[in-house]
Amino acid sequence: MSENLVRPAVKALIENEAGEILVLKAVGEKRTYLLLPGGKVEYGETPVGALIREVKEEVSCRIDVGDVVGVYHYFADEGESEGDEIVLTVFEGDIESVDAVDISNNPADEGIEEYLWISPEELVEETETRELSKFISDEYNI
Repeated sequence: MSENLVRPAVKALIENEAGEILVLKAVGEKRTYLLLPGGKVEYGETPVGALIREVKEEVSCRIDVGDVVGVYHYFADEGESEGDEIVLTVFEGDIESVDAVDISNNPADEGIEEYLWISPEELVEETETRELSKFISDEYNI
């Protein structure tokens, strides 16, 4: 019998001057979904260090990591409780230039197809990830 794990992860809430949020559009085995930049915290890595690494890998940008803005979680395997629990800490983040975003250099095969700048309301409407939708709704009082 395998035991499920709780896995730490980090995400960045990055806004442009128009108040739009940077999201990544990724293709999974079962669906296409929207997500904030970030990823898993590796063993021995700090959450801030993980976020700096992940943002650099996913969007080729240096990030200035700000305050924690919240935490949300979900179960791996697209909502099935048999999967590991992923606990995401979300930090405010600023990148050097919104024009510098580039997803073509990601060394990991994460299925990221494109990046988008969208309003918080649009993200809440378009994401199929219930936990992300609730987090953004709470953060922006939608």
